[in-house]
Amino acid sequence: MAGVSRIPAYFSHSYWAEDRELNEHFWKLFWDQGFTFAVDPKTNPLSPTHLELMMDQSACFVGVVTHRQEERRYRASPFMVHEHDLALQAKKSRLVFMETGVSAGFFPVADEERVVFNRRQLPDADAVRLAIERLKGRSGPSGGATRGLLGRVGLILPDDAAYRAAEPHIRRAVEDVGYRARTISLDFRDSFEFNLAVDECDFIVVDVASPFAEPWVFPQLSGRFRPTLKLFHEPPDARYVPRESKLLSGEALRAAEPADRIAVHWSDPEELGDRLQDLVARFYQPRLEFESYDEGVGYFHSLGRAQGSIFLSNARGDDALAQRLGRSLELHNLSYFHYLRRNTIELGADWRSQLYANVAACRLFLPLISRHYWESEYCREEYNIAERLRADGRLVILPYFLGPGVARQVTFQGRAIGHLSQDEQVTVISQDVDHEFVDRRRLEERAPAPERRCDIAIVTLLPEAHDALRRHLETHGALTETVRHGTGCEWIRAGVKAVGRSSAYEVVVAQPCEGTDGVSNAVAATIEEYQPETVVFVGACCGIAPDLVPGDVVISNRLHGYMYDELEQTCLPRPDRTHLAHEGVAALGDSMRLNYAYWAEKIYERPPNGPRSDAPQVVVGPVASGDTPVDGSGDPALRPVLVAWPGLAAVEIGGSNAARAVTHARRAGRTQVSFSMVCAVAGTATDGISVNSARPEQDKPWKQYAADVAATLVVEAIRLAWPSPPRRAG
Repeated sequence: MAGVSRIPAYFSHSYWAEDRELNEHFWKLFWDQGFTFAVDPKTNPLSPTHLELMMDQSACFVGVVTHRQEERRYRASPFMVHEHDLALQAKKSRLVFMETGVSAGFFPVADEERVVFNRRQLPDADAVRLAIERLKGRSGPSGGATRGLLGRVGLILPDDAAYRAAEPHIRRAVEDVGYRARTISLDFRDSFEFNLAVDECDFIVVDVASPFAEPWVFPQLSGRFRPTLKLFHEPPDARYVPRESKLLSGEALRAAEPADRIAVHWSDPEELGDRLQDLVARFYQPRLEFESYDEGVGYFHSLGRAQGSIFLSNARGDDALAQRLGRSLELHNLSYFHYLRRNTIELGADWRSQLYANVAACRLFLPLISRHYWESEYCREEYNIAERLRADGRLVILPYFLGPGVARQVTFQGRAIGHLSQDEQVTVISQDVDHEFVDRRRLEERAPAPERRCDIAIVTLLPEAHDALRRHLETHGALTETVRHGTGCEWIRAGVKAVGRSSAYEVVVAQPCEGTDGVSNAVAATIEEYQPETVVFVGACCGIAPDLVPGDVVISNRLHGYMYDELEQTCLPRPDRTHLAHEGVAALGDSMRLNYAYWAEKIYERPPNGPRSDAPQVVVGPVASGDTPVDGSGDPALRPVLVAWPGLAAVEIGGSNAARAVTHARRAGRTQVSFSMVCAVAGTATDGISVNSARPEQDKPWKQYAADVAATLVVEAIRLAWPSPPRRAG
């Protein structure tokens, strides 16, 4: 049926690996009958407005509802219940295939709109042909908004000071993408005037909780199924309590998604504008509607494959290839960053400081290298960051050469594709990416279950730091369990709710057992058990930099290892034990100092010599880490270390073993975990630092204070400014 105009159906389906063949089975049945499917890939974060636009632009609804034993209420995916609710609200013709065991009451359809199936014996074409033909006869025209064109966006905002201040930002966010914003007047004589005005719009921006909003507006829009971008104003002065409309969402959607994805919660007008621009930009992208049978097969075949983020790097001259490759990645359910199509760097942000975090958050770096590539400052910076991360075992680079003579700066194997057509180039790259993530899935099958994984693992050798971390996490009501490992390592687990994040960070705190290998064993066991994104070593240190005083904090950007030579009675530098720290975490030094200086108000302990007149400094710099206590920078044994690495900020004990364990795990291919260190100054150049049990009694108060300062900074940084989102955010 090539060249035939197909009926676009919104397809509600399972994303599970075991349901891939089932989805492909129904896809073939519908393709053969003249349909195509529009889908919402799981890699996209939820946008209710985008879903409503997709439903509005579809001719009908097809659902393949699989049984979910663990969903006690629905016995199916709550999100699929919500998608069906949208189809019902939009008055779309529906055909729902329900697996035996699904709670049918949540999918109210007539008998001729329902087909019950058993996955052991799926219905063939003859068995469902009549139902599909009936759906074809009932399906209306596709497209509430004009498909493929950007039209008007209606604004229905409350008449109060907050929205008067926010309206210019809302208009700019909408119009910068290409829509035209217009205010919908509520001053009309006949209701049809209002209905005609909203029907001319692609979607409507409307508040759903303000007491200043007209209470009939959102119910009217909902009843007519006009796609809406829902705003929820939270006044910073708490002058009123927002009360959301009961029509905002059903229980199924609330079970599937957090509240701040259902409506845009805001207090600051400028921040609202930035968030809306990101959201509205997504509406500009073409919806994923399969253009060929093979395209649909490729999408369904990808479901359940190991997921990982991709950084797509190219110069402007190769945007066309990058755009087509980006669409292929979307259709294969792969999330990616691209400066033009999927740019998550906030407007006005310093791109250099944000770039590292975006590259480091990816598992695969795809540079499309042409003669333009090395001429671009942005591309060179992206590639240099990726090279450092690759050398540290934290990502894979798959370079593609688009012409002759462009591979000279690449020191490892890439693939030349300049002789291929653009279609062939996209196919080759997509297949390579698929193979990479299939191999990753094999590794992940040995990893802990998703619910056991964590975002951040904090390791500390100091009992004082462990106690301080527990106290701060308990204060936030975050502790969930305590576990003891066979190595003697003890873990406490917590969920830390972060400001501006829809999901909590999963955090584990590990306290190693005693012994020379205690730290290494604890880190290895933590990585094996929880597969963290980042390991943070927290401790106390001796300040070397002249401006440091007890209670200041050092975040390491590079760790230099040393070992004590008993025969020579001196500390020997070990260049083979130099480790780069996570640059995104190191950048927290500036962020916490400049933007979140109030973090220090959360410190429980007080300095032993009385209150400080200023807040603790947060310094970023190199740290030396060894296996033996030293008596400050004046200790002759430390001199070789200071000569080898001038400019050290501090020296401490234990971190080098933690970093080595992380590097070993990465090189073994078991993880992509990164390493960071945060330590607070317990002594200065003349004081020395010790962490063994025989430390002098007079050291204890300063260590206790330093441990609490370091614990406070780490927990508050997670809450306020951690550089990467929680794993469960998407």
